[in-house]
Amino acid sequence: MSRVSCLAVASVAWVVSAMGVSLGAEPSGQAGPKPRASTRRVPIIHSTDLFHPHADPDDHYDLATLFAIDEFDVRGIILDLGATQAERSGRPAVEQMMHLARRTCPVALGLRRPLRTRTDRGDDDPEEFQAGVRLILSVLRASDDKVVLHTAGSCRDVAAAFNRQPELLQKKVLAVYFNIGRGPNEPQEECNVGYDPTAYLRMFESGLPLYWCPCFGNEGYETRYTVDQTTVVGACRPAVRNFFVYCLTKSTADPIAFLASGPYPLPRGPRAMWCTAPLFHAAGRKVYQRGPNDFVALQPAAAEQAGLKEKEVAAFRFVPMRATIEATAPAIARRPARPGALGALWQGQRDDRVGTGRPEPDGRPDCGVRVVGVHPERTIQNLILTGPKQGRWEYVETGRWWRVAFQRHGTQLDAWFQFYAPGEHQIEIVYADGTRQIARFEVPNVGPAALRVEVDPTEPNGLVFRAIDPRYPQIMASCLKNLLAELGR
Repeated sequence: MSRVSCLAVASVAWVVSAMGVSLGAEPSGQAGPKPRASTRRVPIIHSTDLFHPHADPDDHYDLATLFAIDEFDVRGIILDLGATQAERSGRPAVEQMMHLARRTCPVALGLRRPLRTRTDRGDDDPEEFQAGVRLILSVLRASDDKVVLHTAGSCRDVAAAFNRQPELLQKKVLAVYFNIGRGPNEPQEECNVGYDPTAYLRMFESGLPLYWCPCFGNEGYETRYTVDQTTVVGACRPAVRNFFVYCLTKSTADPIAFLASGPYPLPRGPRAMWCTAPLFHAAGRKVYQRGPNDFVALQPAAAEQAGLKEKEVAAFRFVPMRATIEATAPAIARRPARPGALGALWQGQRDDRVGTGRPEPDGRPDCGVRVVGVHPERTIQNLILTGPKQGRWEYVETGRWWRVAFQRHGTQLDAWFQFYAPGEHQIEIVYADGTRQIARFEVPNVGPAALRVEVDPTEPNGLVFRAIDPRYPQIMASCLKNLLAELGR
């Protein structure tokens, strides 16, 4: 596959003094950004791809962690990926958590579609999907203190808010914790990135005070760890247990009434988590060892009162980084077709026309392919697409394979499918009379591979998370259990 690149390196300007913390080697639990007055709580806006029925229950654990940390003044919840939220809104979980924590805040629906360019303001989305961006802007304008932005999903609404009023965000944002991507200079093929790759890249060139929290990565550059759900949920009070049962069983009962029902069997099995350490850091908490395999995340003053001042554990740190974006244009692979044969041409990753297991759009940009040489008179019965790593998509419902959508225009056909892996793909047209046509095409790596990261540079423009204690998974699991055990008491 030929590749044509036009390189234009864009540096990310970043004002170190806006962070309020040193960019030097930062031990685990070192307080993250603090309010200007130590007696004030940390204003925070949380953006989450939390759905009901859930897509991944870890978002519910993150929501519980957010509300269990007393230092947070939660100014708003943005329900990310508005198109999917319109069908499977995460609002029931938010209502339950506000009831349990006896706290309330505004809840807003995020933008419906991915950003088309890195300067896209998203202001042509329908009115019902504008509330998320407007919530960010209104909270920042009204706040006397700088505000933390925390994302656990795409970066879409934060990026769009920045594109609309960059000066406001640069003035009023204390820190951006974005839980997304893979570690420095790894292929950025990760679910949250896939929701909106353009918004993801926009964060690195925004000039905002960045705390990048890769979900996966080598050499400790990942926030992921695993908990045993029975252990964590079993330590919670009954109503909080029911919060997780409601999510995991995909209940359709009244969400508030369900909290007082039961009892129910505890959830079982492992569950991956990602946002716990970044939320502790944003709150200014440090990690302390309370006993054998027993850890807690506390404010230093609380740790001193508990006699744990000398028991601090450096489980993770935020490492200075310098991120740049290389403006690359991947080549479109071409396979010339013989006269009368089928030919296919990859069209890039832009429009949202289809989901993974369903034919409706899902808020994520799809790969497009244009097929020429389609028989003009035969009825198409099915479209079968196969790719690397056993990827398979079909137009008809199979109950197993991902879906492909298409539109036909005479001898030309445009098809769309969710990206899975780069490499050679085959598209097969199955006609109602039993005849078939086949063509092949290449899909380049469509992830934001243009992101380049230097660790410990002389001129950093952000910080990146790194686990530095080999016990990090066990430490975080213990901290989460102990934190959620106090929720709602």
